[in-house]
Amino acid sequence: MDVRIGTTPDGLAAGFDTSSGDSLLLVGDYGRGKTTVARYLTRWWLANTSRHVHVFAHNPGEWADLSRDALEPDYLQRPIGRDCQPGKCLVVVDDIHCTADSQLEMLPWGIAPVILTSASGIDVGIQLLGRPMLDLDVTCLGLIHPQSADAIEIAALEGQGRLDWPPGTLPVIADPRGPRDFPCHRWQAAAGGAWLAAAR
Repeated sequence: MDVRIGTTPDGLAAGFDTSSGDSLLLVGDYGRGKTTVARYLTRWWLANTSRHVHVFAHNPGEWADLSRDALEPDYLQRPIGRDCQPGKCLVVVDDIHCTADSQLEMLPWGIAPVILTSASGIDVGIQLLGRPMLDLDVTCLGLIHPQSADAIEIAALEGQGRLDWPPGTLPVIADPRGPRDFPCHRWQAAAGGAWLAAAR
């Protein structure tokens, strides 16, 4: 399912296909919505109740409503998601810039979709791009704020790349969402600018 995340600076819709099996790296400054977007995509994934998620986060409380197995990244000491049924597993690592390089080898690259967030995206990008075993698609989206006074973000809004992001990162202005936002599925309809569940 292709899930909308936001828009590019030139007004095009940007999203991520949660069923593609590809991996996603969300980068950006603190407070730009990386965790919120990762949570939103995870909710989409879990809308199919036959699926599950493995979450590794520094703040497990932010994920408690989505996963009972939220763990600190320091516990990513064994391969994860490789024994899961194909198409049924998603792995999320929130704040992977704090994760050791060797821990990236524990993730199910090419076996299950992986969502990573990082404030320091260049380090993670170098780690990913420098691995010959990772001959797979990793979408990298850089979240920016449209009213930022920061010169670096203003430059990103004007189409310039950021040196602290991996090469090929697409800048995206994330749609406004709260940390507890639920995805809007086809049985929900827009009314008065807000999404409301349709009665059945």
